[in-house]
Amino acid sequence: MIKKFNHFISESRDSEYLLYYAFDWDDNILNMPTKIHMDHLVDGEWIPTKVSTAEFAEVRNDKDNWRIDYDIAFNEFRDQGERGDDAFLDDTKTAISQGKFGPAWSDFIECLSNGSIFAIITARGHEAPAMRKGIEWIIDNVLTEEHLYQMYNQLLKFSYIFGETNIENERILKGQPSKNILIGSYLDSCEYVGVSSPSRGGSPDNPEKSKEDALLEFKTKVNDYAKRVGISAKIGFSDDDLKNVKHIEDLIDSLHNEQFPNIVEFVVKGTKDPENITKKVLNRENLTETAHQTPGMEGSVLKFTQFGNMAGQLNPSSQINRQDDFYNQFRRQIDYLAKNKEITKDMKKRKKSSK
Repeated sequence: MIKKFNHFISESRDSEYLLYYAFDWDDNILNMPTKIHMDHLVDGEWIPTKVSTAEFAEVRNDKDNWRIDYDIAFNEFRDQGERGDDAFLDDTKTAISQGKFGPAWSDFIECLSNGSIFAIITARGHEAPAMRKGIEWIIDNVLTEEHLYQMYNQLLKFSYIFGETNIENERILKGQPSKNILIGSYLDSCEYVGVSSPSRGGSPDNPEKSKEDALLEFKTKVNDYAKRVGISAKIGFSDDDLKNVKHIEDLIDSLHNEQFPNIVEFVVKGTKDPENITKKVLNRENLTETAHQTPGMEGSVLKFTQFGNMAGQLNPSSQINRQDDFYNQFRRQIDYLAKNKEITKDMKKRKKSSK
């Protein structure tokens, strides 16, 4: 089914892309209440001081006035503290209840709503299961019915195309969303990387290099996946720490096409100042988009067909034309593409016979 669908698309238009996200967490997606334990030099005396992640980004390189004991500094950022592996979940709930959303929050919600594969790459020391619990809670308690409807329809579409599950048994999302098999499979495909976690060495003293390694791992996964399905990919990364952003920008500048030939665009966002978010784009093919579209369907021929016709969407002529029925909609798209394939073949035969 993958090759068949992609063959239809490629015969109609040259460009289609898969969109992937990589996010820093603290002060980017959420302004978490978790504190870092440091010592601050005040009037010649070292005073134990708790600082936020935003404050830490400012003072961590000031070795004259600040010092840190890594054995205790990040206890609240790991799963080994008093709260165990609920620490990330607890602070995520607190941040959301207080409305402390970061500048990339809307991007993250859009990512979830579109069923896009993502990586959380944070300097925290939580293991993947602990961070995943926080994201599952967001899906269950924060996403609106509209978000969930869009997410599930997107996942059904991907699943149907790739033949990964039987949609006849799961056409409607029921029960707790995060417990759904399809959504669980989606979250299994995503990455949750605490670069200072015990499984990765446990040291947060050089987060720039650690995040670089994690991002390269994710890009390798994205590149391999795009190669396997035969569709080029775009990938974006956002972080509020300017030093991390500069490090990743330099990394992108140094990459060669042959390292990730199936990724055609890299985007790095610096979110330190929510009012002035920076954006650097490395575009491998001078790509242009004329309008914002659903991630994963940019450049698709479908927008030029009856499926992009607003009148048809608002006034369906029959049950099979209902736009809110995924199965009917997808079947009509496949039928349309198949029909155009036959027309193209017929035209080629006529052209050949006329020579």
